[in-house]
Amino acid sequence: MAVPATHGITLDELAALNDEIIALVRAGVPLEPGLLSLGADLPGRLGRFANSLGRRLESGESLVDTLDDSGDGFPRVYRAVVAAGIRSGKLSSALEGISTAARRAAELRRVMIVSLIYPIAVLMVASFVFLFTALMTAPIVARIYELLGVERPWWYEWVFHMTQVGPEVIAGFWFVTVIVGGVWLYRSSRAVAISDRGIRGLPTVARVLHVGRMATFADVLAMMVEHKVALDEAIVLAAEASGDRILVKASGIIAERIRGGQHTAPLPKGFPPLLGWLLNSGTQREQLAKSLRQTASSYRRRALNMGNWLTIYLPIILSAGVGGTIAILYVLIVMAPFYNLLFQLSLP
Repeated sequence: MAVPATHGITLDELAALNDEIIALVRAGVPLEPGLLSLGADLPGRLGRFANSLGRRLESGESLVDTLDDSGDGFPRVYRAVVAAGIRSGKLSSALEGISTAARRAAELRRVMIVSLIYPIAVLMVASFVFLFTALMTAPIVARIYELLGVERPWWYEWVFHMTQVGPEVIAGFWFVTVIVGGVWLYRSSRAVAISDRGIRGLPTVARVLHVGRMATFADVLAMMVEHKVALDEAIVLAAEASGDRILVKASGIIAERIRGGQHTAPLPKGFPPLLGWLLNSGTQREQLAKSLRQTASSYRRRALNMGNWLTIYLPIILSAGVGGTIAILYVLIVMAPFYNLLFQLSLP
């Protein structure tokens, strides 16, 4: 039986379904009847998927194989975490990280949307003011210069040219903004958002998620180490569970070195230096697992702080940038030519 297409599954839907699976695992309820019952209670596509998933598990298929057949709807990180949780015997603990990551991504998305409301509103007003100034006010100022025979300053030609091309630029800007914004709104709400590669630099949404994925990597690796999974296999599984593509590639290199009996240093690009140091320290498995969990906790605190930075400072930065740009444009197009005209007329 085919699993319904889940390409459009959202972060909130993934977190809700994941929490239900965690509850079933912790309660000791077999997933097959639990998911079938869940399918009858959940609305829409999640209910249909839970029902189909339960039927496939009932027929003897594994949870990992069933998720793999779901296509691109469930992110690769989710399938990897399920595989790692089953391999270590701690499926519910492994899935908790996914729920946390999904909710963090959804919350950061909401923060971004709220932060952009005021700057976008200001930008819309600014666009209207600019268009009115470029189409109505600027031609009148230019005509006054001609009627009074006042020489235009050297910079006025550049300003006047800006008013000529400005309307087309504004129209193109809003066209691109609507398209890009629509794509971002759709993609950022999907479950696959937690698998997108993070970027480095300022604490943007992608950067916060990247730090969160490092926490997932450390947590899953600690879980594997505790259950005495071979270190080379544990590193690969933990990297796949993190969803970070660069980390997956770097972990594959380190796993090859471990299998070949080589030293893991120097670390490949994209592998966290602190985690690399822990792996090279030669500590016992129990101590290594404890250190990895402490590192994961540190990454989570860091992600939380960066999320707070977004909430507080992003609206201020965007509003100040938009407001400052509006003020500069208005001065260049209207006030500066007008004051220059008055100055020229006041000369003897």
